[in-house]
Amino acid sequence: MSRYFKRDRQIKVPENLVRDSAKERVEMFFCLVPVFGLIPSAIALVRQRSSRKVRDVSQVAIAMMLAWAIAYSSMGGVPTEGASLQVASELVKGSLSSGYFAICLYLMYRLYRHQSIGLPWLSRDRDK
Repeated sequence: MSRYFKRDRQIKVPENLVRDSAKERVEMFFCLVPVFGLIPSAIALVRQRSSRKVRDVSQVAIAMMLAWAIAYSSMGGVPTEGASLQVASELVKGSLSSGYFAICLYLMYRLYRHQSIGLPWLSRDRDK
């Protein structure tokens, strides 16, 4: 005899959960791939047949990639004198890249869980 009742094993799905088509979800996952997701994101934004959700995810992916690229390139152009300054700048660049990859993976996890995907400074509807 089981320790748990059968009713405890069932997962309850929220009634207002909107499921996307499998094609849209795969396209959104490809858009969130770090660095290489720029190509499917640009294609989704240029193409008019993409759904609104795919275009929103594409905008988020492109904004994150541009922010990472600007921050990463701004750290590399400054010549440094000492070895300790060079090590510190390399640590900052590594932290930026790790953070970018972690955020992309977190957004993929949210997409997998059917949760909203967005960045705070890009959201259209602000909660008051």
